[in-house]
Amino acid sequence: MPLWKPKSIPGGRKPWNSINFVCAHDGFTLADLVTYNNKHNLANGEDNKDGENHNNSWNCGEEGEFASIFVKKLRKRQMRNFFLCLMVSQGVPMIYMGDEYGHTKGGNNNTYCHDNYINYFRWDKKDESSSDFLRFCGLMTKFRHECESLGLDGFPTAERLQWHGHTPRTPDWSEASRFVAFTLVDKVKGEVYIAFNASHLPVTITLPERPGYRWQPLVDTGKPAPFDFLTDDVPERETAAKQYSHFLDANQYPMLSYSSIILLLSSADDA
Repeated sequence: MPLWKPKSIPGGRKPWNSINFVCAHDGFTLADLVTYNNKHNLANGEDNKDGENHNNSWNCGEEGEFASIFVKKLRKRQMRNFFLCLMVSQGVPMIYMGDEYGHTKGGNNNTYCHDNYINYFRWDKKDESSSDFLRFCGLMTKFRHECESLGLDGFPTAERLQWHGHTPRTPDWSEASRFVAFTLVDKVKGEVYIAFNASHLPVTITLPERPGYRWQPLVDTGKPAPFDFLTDDVPERETAAKQYSHFLDANQYPMLSYSSIILLLSSADDA
């Protein structure tokens, strides 16, 4: 008998009936989604009249690939946010080819007519030493496979899932809210805390109390690679983790603007 009774919904649909995606073949690639506010389809020969005008994109402050260092860092953070969100969602994730290394089509969102590098998978870009996003995507995909709670046969109930706001069990569902967090009980990982801060302001959050345990950072999209995903082989991993130890000792965690995190529980004796 299962430990948690799967939740059913009208029609009998399961989580895996949903195909989740951020980008598809029509529209911007993931890299272009955070680089362009407007389509740039002149190369299609239709005077930029073809393609969708409503792209739900944000260039992070400057249009195009030539941007300031600050904007480029924010774009990378946003890409990590999107991919993390996709990987922790119930259902079947769909990844658009090339998004895992940051493929760009130069803002062209309707490339049906191009049999060239615009649509080709760029192996040279994938193999670039600077493709830290590829590392992040691989680790997030592996994490999803390892988590029993991220591939459920039924929708999670309150026995397994808890929603949080800046403080535990106080989610803010108002339209003005730019923050949401949740915990998932996982048979493999124990318990997972996941939070998204979509605000332009940083925030210090209070974590759920778990007597005898301590929350430890695993993923923080606000940090540069390789500290965005703290694997055991990351150089100076312990030093990086200890930077926030005084927050974690107080059961808190500071989040940058436009960032998301994943925390795992560990025994307080191991901290």
